[in-house]
Amino acid sequence: MPDTPKIPFDIFESPQEILILLPLGGVTPESLDVQISDYQLLVTGDRARPDVRPELVAAKTDCYRGPIELRIDLPPKTMFHEIHCRLTRENILEIIVPKTTVPTKIKIEKDSPARAAQI
Repeated sequence: MPDTPKIPFDIFESPQEILILLPLGGVTPESLDVQISDYQLLVTGDRARPDVRPELVAAKTDCYRGPIELRIDLPPKTMFHEIHCRLTRENILEIIVPKTTVPTKIKIEKDSPARAAQI
């Protein structure tokens, strides 16, 4: 998607999950889409142009209006099938990315003498 604005976002992390907060002021909820592509989250949407009375002429237009696209790299320990999102009333997209836990110790099973004889 050419020339879309860089959208700032925050990332918080714990050993169990990653929380991504993405403020999407002006983006219509109906246009919002989140997908996984090449181990990245792909967030797309449309920042709508406001409806103003026809007699009003723009004196200044700094705000970007149009399609948005954002790619966020996901870590290798991501539980992709459990990623979920929530759009708040303030139009902040909360993306929760659960992580797999890696055990620090592996249990060693001990064979009984009877089991050892079977092998």
